[in-house]
Amino acid sequence: MNRLVKYLTIVLKWRRFVFWNTAVLTAIAVVVSFILPPRYTATAQLLPPSDEGDIFGITSLLGGGASGLSKLKAGLTGATTSSDLMIGILSSRTVMQHVAERCSIAQHYRIRRPSPEKSVRQLKGMTKFAASDDGIVKIAVEADTREFASRLANAFVAELDSFLRYSNISRGHNMRLFIEKRLGQMDTSFAAASESLRAFQEANRVTVVEDETKAAIDAYAKMKSELSLQEAEYEAARSGASDSNPYVDNLRRQIAASREELGKLEHGGGVKGFGVGFGVSFEHLPVVAAQFARKYMDFKVQEEAYATLYQQYEYARVLEARDAPTLTVLDYAQPPERKSFPRRTVIVGAVFIFSLLAGIAFAFVGEYFAFIRGARPEEYQGWRDIASEFARPFRGRRISSPPKP
Repeated sequence: MNRLVKYLTIVLKWRRFVFWNTAVLTAIAVVVSFILPPRYTATAQLLPPSDEGDIFGITSLLGGGASGLSKLKAGLTGATTSSDLMIGILSSRTVMQHVAERCSIAQHYRIRRPSPEKSVRQLKGMTKFAASDDGIVKIAVEADTREFASRLANAFVAELDSFLRYSNISRGHNMRLFIEKRLGQMDTSFAAASESLRAFQEANRVTVVEDETKAAIDAYAKMKSELSLQEAEYEAARSGASDSNPYVDNLRRQIAASREELGKLEHGGGVKGFGVGFGVSFEHLPVVAAQFARKYMDFKVQEEAYATLYQQYEYARVLEARDAPTLTVLDYAQPPERKSFPRRTVIVGAVFIFSLLAGIAFAFVGEYFAFIRGARPEEYQGWRDIASEFARPFRGRRISSPPKP
């Protein structure tokens, strides 16, 4: 007999069982899908600041002004984007706990013996964060009511904005204090260098420096001012982060590299010379010219460092005073029109297919055992023994009757 005909014959023989099995299980699935409590998902979408363009947003939180994020990326083995950082902040315990307290998670879900840990755990199970390929951050919160879901999603937006705003102000405050202290120290040294240069010019009637020497001094002064800025930024960053922080570690390595380059300039032109790449050495200059070049170099170093630090000081003051939103919200969460769970069509469809296939499989198994019962009784008895051994732990023990006197 053709196999297909044989299979169809078995299905038709067991058609009542297959039908009732499928109908009963599907009906139960329909009832359960209506009994299950509904849940709703509200979504908010955020546009993070660009990695290079935002000097007051997340890149400022990382440090280094407009290029702070790029500096951090350079110090990490893997790429870190603003979106990744935002998701990390959103999923932190600090933000989670603030959102749970703001929206009264414990009271809404009637958590027994409420505690911050239980509230945060409940909120984590309801929330998902994701970043799309174009960098848009999505906050999806699933709750038992439409309004509560949208309220929670918008609370995450508000807490993230508050956290970043506070971090920016705090960072600006730390930078201002450190640079203000450094500027105070430099005022005296800058004035002394300027007065020393002026007095030397008046005494020796020297007014200009040779072009090649001046070029070397200007390059050296610029590098020295950048080193002063890096050191001030490093001290400011250390006040709010540990030495193992990637950004702090990256700054430390930048300072070491800058000092190495300065060392080349200072000693590469000769044993005690100056001017790597410029062909200039103080020991080869006339005595008066060499003295004037040194005093001019001291003055330029102080001038460049003071000017650079003062620019950063003004930037830190603006950063400290800024109290504007740091996020661009593409979509605030709105109460969803449709529930996200239960999906009745999916549940009923899946149960229908499963019950139909299970009924057909049971029919084939029943036919197989009916066949071997008559054709191969030894094999059939082996299956019965296996079933009996498997069912033994589930059988109730019989209580033996007491012996008769």
